[in-house]
Amino acid sequence: MGRNPITNPLRYATPQLRTGPPATYAAAERALVSYDYVIIGAGAAGCVLASKLSEDKNVSVLVLEAGGDNTKVFESKVPILFSKLFHSPHDWDYYTVEQPELANRQLYWPRGKILGGSTSMNAMMYHHCAKSDFDEWASAHGCSGWSYSDLAPYFRDMERFTVNPGRPAIDPQHRGASGQWQTGYSWLSEIVEHGFLPACEDANIPATPDINTHQGTMGVTRFQTFIDQKGQRSSMATAFLTPQVLARPNLHVACQARVTRILFDQITDKTPRAIGVEFQTTQGGERFQVHARQEVVLSGGAVNTPQTLLLSGIGPADELKAHGIPVIKENNAVGRNLKDHLCTTPIIAKAKKGYTLDYLDNDLKALPALARWLITGGGPLTSNVGEAAAFIRTTDYNFSQTVNKPTSNTSGDNAPDLEIIGAPISFIHHGEEKPLEGNNLFSIVPIGLRPQSHGTVTLKSRDVFDPPIIDPKYLSDEARNDRNVLLVGIRVCLQILKSPAFQRFFDAVPISDDPTSYWWPYSSSNIDNITDEQLLRFMDEKAFTLYHPVGSARMGSSPASSVVDVECKVHGVNGLRVMDASVFPEQISGHPTAPIAAMANKLSAMIKAGNTTPKVFSANL
Repeated sequence: MGRNPITNPLRYATPQLRTGPPATYAAAERALVSYDYVIIGAGAAGCVLASKLSEDKNVSVLVLEAGGDNTKVFESKVPILFSKLFHSPHDWDYYTVEQPELANRQLYWPRGKILGGSTSMNAMMYHHCAKSDFDEWASAHGCSGWSYSDLAPYFRDMERFTVNPGRPAIDPQHRGASGQWQTGYSWLSEIVEHGFLPACEDANIPATPDINTHQGTMGVTRFQTFIDQKGQRSSMATAFLTPQVLARPNLHVACQARVTRILFDQITDKTPRAIGVEFQTTQGGERFQVHARQEVVLSGGAVNTPQTLLLSGIGPADELKAHGIPVIKENNAVGRNLKDHLCTTPIIAKAKKGYTLDYLDNDLKALPALARWLITGGGPLTSNVGEAAAFIRTTDYNFSQTVNKPTSNTSGDNAPDLEIIGAPISFIHHGEEKPLEGNNLFSIVPIGLRPQSHGTVTLKSRDVFDPPIIDPKYLSDEARNDRNVLLVGIRVCLQILKSPAFQRFFDAVPISDDPTSYWWPYSSSNIDNITDEQLLRFMDEKAFTLYHPVGSARMGSSPASSVVDVECKVHGVNGLRVMDASVFPEQISGHPTAPIAAMANKLSAMIKAGNTTPKVFSANL
């Protein structure tokens, strides 16, 4: 039969002792099943950490994942179907609290609850972001060792870029060729290639073939994706938790394990030490424990990581005491400094028949494309939806209708503060709202990349099955600059729509300017008459997240303003690290999947370099 790599977590734990959890490291080692490293979460960072750390046959690794196996989930394999996983059992299905600056709406936040985390259900955009984003971490936030030059070798180490004939010419010195993670170029729709891309150039946005180099991100580009040569998603799970990796006798991956808290030894030394993890498989069910001989590594993501820290007694003392949680270590930065990328909403234009991919939502019409994908691994089902994007600085634009010009909050002279995605499909309400039958729609999505607004993740209760309270506080910055950036972004999008190269793909009739609709007119006479007030109303009613929350357990040198140090060790405790987007000191100007993976790759090397004590692995099962 062979070893089953994805197994029930009960195999890896002993029931909680009636007398309570072990109070010391020595007691835990005697009473519980032990592993050198216990990783909480098999998302982007957790998968990389598990794969890299288990390369050493002398250490044992246990991964506890709250979600399920990814290998049988068809919608995760077919690139264009990712939104079908929203609101499914593979989604945490989070919502924010009401946002006062967005018409008091609660915004939906999809997050992956599956091996691979959100990399198993996102839009597969492979993006290093701007060099200065990471240099800013090192210089302005005291995070030495995390500059772009520090991370660049780890980007290349994990990447296997495939050069495809007829695709943009890429300098191979900037791409990895032998890593585990497959990247390259996938489907490009005609309306994107011959409409959106040249339209951006008409709007004075220069073309750039490769945004993943030290030269920066600025310009319009066709997106590189993590879609493999079979036309399937190359998630962190498929790349780093392959059958060969999962077959390692020193690696164990347990699904459906919801971590309730991290266990600490507060007796042996003055400084609390993480000695293990407690978890449940069902709400209200029995709790189980495992022991970590070396370290616990928390990789739950920007929402679940602060929740786990708080449930474990690390966070603001007032919040912990309010929920009756004993304070292990007070840290007022836990759950604070949350930042996200906000989209105003797609500007939707009605294209001529046959130029967009909305027909794929009809099961019958999609059959030929499905057959093509099943047989060849090619065709429109390999579209990642956000096929191309432009990266700009809004301070470079001046529109007479816009009263308040943005101020620059970019990380450097060659870094953007706004992204404009071109998608040959109607991406309304995260793909949930469908166009009328027969409509062919194109979405242009402006996204603020460097928000000054920041929010919080706090506890609703002590029950881990109770979602935390997510309050990103969108558009709440005192200077109102986040709004100004998005206002300019919408106007640039409307300028792109006016391009003759783009216009030839659209119907001649103007689209309704009803402010309750997603539609805006694209004729020249109407575009120039739209006021800031109309655009702001449009934004407040329709804006949504681009799924990039970061910073809720940020890295930094000072425990007063950060949660982890430059080795990702939690301030004030031993044996506990954090690695995921929550440690970002500041929001980056693009898509975070590749940076998270590169950071996890780097941290794995740091952990292995510091682990010089030889051990002999014993299964202890």
